Amino acid sequence: MTPDQEHTRDDGGPAPEELGPAASRGEFVLAFAAMLYRAYGLVQMLAVVLFSGHDYASGPPMLWFTLAVAVESLTVVVVCFRRRRIHPGLMALDTAWIAAALFVGAALTQAPSGQGWVDYMYTYSIITSVGIGFAYKRYPVVLAFTIGLAGAYVLSDWWIQHVPLTSALPNAVSYFTNTAVTWAVSRYLRRVNREADVSRAEALARAEALAKEQERSRHARILHDRVLQTLETLARGEWVGDPEFRGHIAAEAAWLRALVEGAGPDQAGDLLAGLQRLVSHKAKMGLRVEFNSAQLRESDAWRDGVSPEVTAALVDAAQEALTNVAKHAGVDEATMRAGIIDHQVIVSILDQGCGFDPATARRGIGLAESIRRRMADAGGAASVDSSPGTGTYVELTAPLTGH
Repeated sequence: MTPDQEHTRDDGGPAPEELGPAASRGEFVLAFAAMLYRAYGLVQMLAVVLFSGHDYASGPPMLWFTLAVAVESLTVVVVCFRRRRIHPGLMALDTAWIAAALFVGAALTQAPSGQGWVDYMYTYSIITSVGIGFAYKRYPVVLAFTIGLAGAYVLSDWWIQHVPLTSALPNAVSYFTNTAVTWAVSRYLRRVNREADVSRAEALARAEALAKEQERSRHARILHDRVLQTLETLARGEWVGDPEFRGHIAAEAAWLRALVEGAGPDQAGDLLAGLQRLVSHKAKMGLRVEFNSAQLRESDAWRDGVSPEVTAALVDAAQEALTNVAKHAGVDEATMRAGIIDHQVIVSILDQGCGFDPATARRGIGLAESIRRRMADAGGAASVDSSPGTGTYVELTAPLTGH
């Protein structure tokens, strides 16, 4: 669907229930402009009747006909103002009425010698035809109504008033000019108003999201400054003598940190959530993991580029690396970082433990086989940097899909 077809009904008119504030105002502006033209047409028609009515032979029938045209026109004005737009169905009926009135007007107006513009319905129909261009969004609909109105004029002039087609046809061009110009103007106005409504909706959505984020940040600061620091202090210190209970406190602190950092640790299949669940699990086992995931939390753009397979590989490999820290490093804490660099997701694990010599380490220690094989199966890679007495650094990388 093209932008010009959005918010359009089958009859080519606008669907008001879907219009935004700017578009609604634009429809009222178009209706108001069309009604001003119609008022001008009525003034012109009544002026002809009042000042030149005695020149017409039809007399009273012509006056009653003029009154009927005026009443119909005023009805259209009232309905459009009440609805604050031009109703397409009403405009179709109005066009049919004016087309019929062209025949009646041609029969009632007889041109005396020297009288110009005696068939005032022609001038009136030309002026009011702008409503066709304003009412419909699809030009084929506008063109169809214009052809019908212009055809009624040409036929009535040629058949009833015996005007040569060489004169009637050039006069009919004005119908097409009027409706084409007004359709182009209304199309531009509708597009501008639609864009204004989209911009307004986006601004409101951004403002609402910002307000929610500010409120979440306020709550997060309170939890971080009051509750989280207390839990982490208890988990690290000697105030709690029971190791199992201290591990439980550490796990709860890890969960609360995930909540404060806004990562949604309960979301299955999400890399950030999986890593934070891993941090919480290791805390229960007595290994405190400082997790830095600021880059991933600042944007969601990376999420579509990390497949479930890659997520599982990264989380499993990180778990294996942390398990090796707990079993072999001789320390009870490690640092894990996750981020995006050069279209690759990178997870690194660092400990300050005893380290080892990769060249002589037993294969069963996990790093040489399990981690590298797991990452390779998912299209990624793993590197290990360690030496005795300097700790161990493990880096897991996987390309983002689509890059």
